[in-house]
Amino acid sequence: MSEENAKTEALALIEVSISDDKKQGFIKLGKQEEGSTVFTKEELLAALKAEQIESGIIDSAIEKLAQRPIFNIRIKVAEVIEPIDGQDGVVNLLVKKDADYKPEYSEDETVDYKNLDYFQMVKKGQVLCEITKETVGIDGKDLYGQVIPAHKGRKPQVPAGKNTSLTEDESKLIADCDGIIKFVNTINIDEMMHVRKNIDFSTGNINFPGDVTIDGDVSSGFSVKAGGNLIIKGVVEDAKIEAVGNVAIAKGIYGGNTGNVIVGKDLRCNYIENAILHVDGDITVDYIIDGKITCNGNIYLSGSKELIVGGEIQLLGELVARDIGNEREYPTIIRILGKKTIDQAEIDRLRIKEAETRQQLQETNEKEVQINGLLLAQEKKDMLSRNHNSPAMEQIGMLKKQIDRQVLLYKKEIEEIEKAIAYVEKKASISYYGSVSVKRKLYRGTRIYFGEMPFSFEYDCLEHCKIYWDNDDIVNGMM
Repeated sequence: MSEENAKTEALALIEVSISDDKKQGFIKLGKQEEGSTVFTKEELLAALKAEQIESGIIDSAIEKLAQRPIFNIRIKVAEVIEPIDGQDGVVNLLVKKDADYKPEYSEDETVDYKNLDYFQMVKKGQVLCEITKETVGIDGKDLYGQVIPAHKGRKPQVPAGKNTSLTEDESKLIADCDGIIKFVNTINIDEMMHVRKNIDFSTGNINFPGDVTIDGDVSSGFSVKAGGNLIIKGVVEDAKIEAVGNVAIAKGIYGGNTGNVIVGKDLRCNYIENAILHVDGDITVDYIIDGKITCNGNIYLSGSKELIVGGEIQLLGELVARDIGNEREYPTIIRILGKKTIDQAEIDRLRIKEAETRQQLQETNEKEVQINGLLLAQEKKDMLSRNHNSPAMEQIGMLKKQIDRQVLLYKKEIEEIEKAIAYVEKKASISYYGSVSVKRKLYRGTRIYFGEMPFSFEYDCLEHCKIYWDNDDIVNGMM
């Protein structure tokens, strides 16, 4: 038998098949009727090539079959080279989002006024997050040598914001300046003014558009204005303080004669004595003595004393203290402010109607001026022609009377609208959402008002009480 015929006969005994999912290739060997049946590695590979299988061939399986044939059983000799998908990029944050960053509390859950980590601060060059880049993946191949593309990993969402930058290899996001982190969706760093001493004659007054940190005191007679947040690590003594954002004062505020504190958001300090304050957010403080305070949020007394004595406090929200007043019945005034509830939609409708009517009145007045001009010109013309009852004069006169009536109607309508607006405003009701909660004692001498309505009690003191507004009356409830 020729070599060519022998090769053809050998191929006839090799059955090549693939799995239903096209991912595996098999060889099933047939046996000759007479004599021993052997196959070479080349013959087995030629059989695979005849079926166009040229990728993913398992060499070890082919060699074993050539050395020791296994007959009438399908043997796996090829498999798809699966692609390896790329890894997604990852951002490992080294700073916290605003919603997750809170002031620290001591073990008894009171505020530690010495701890000034109220704002998340960073230094220039500080690493904000570490970035692992996405990988492209490794392509695979099917049994026929066709490429199976791998999926590329997704790019990491790097939260780069104001005053931040990537390193050259884009593996880190760093801070470009000292400042305070504002992190919602992106990391932004607000530049901060850092005064490492007292505010006094050596510094002068401070007026800065961003955040300000002062390592010492704010001395009497000086002022600090911050367009952002303000941290003072000492005491504020008879000084003027104004901040658009939050204010944290490590020690406290002593107002003296000219001190005045204006805070756009929350205030946190140890004590307030003889000071005038306006705070749009919440106040957290240990004790208040003779303070004149307006607060559009809540006031929480938290610390070793939790005491209010003297002064006058007015607020929209909740006031919580351990003691208010003292045994000597020192006058202390707490005033809960109300919110006016008014039919604003009706007021807006009436204002629009009033504006439209005033516009119509103005246009009619302009027409009246024109008619008066025509009337004057016609009178001169009639005098020259000695015609005192001309038809043109009568027509102009009738038109003037119509316009005069229209002017009166518009004026009356405006008057009625103004009365309607006054009526709606008069009908407005005032609701009081605030309250006064006392954990221990509310002493006589303390006067609590909801608007102008006073709360009165006959005992020397009330204990564990909550004073609030309900159904148009003041209620004394228990805590």
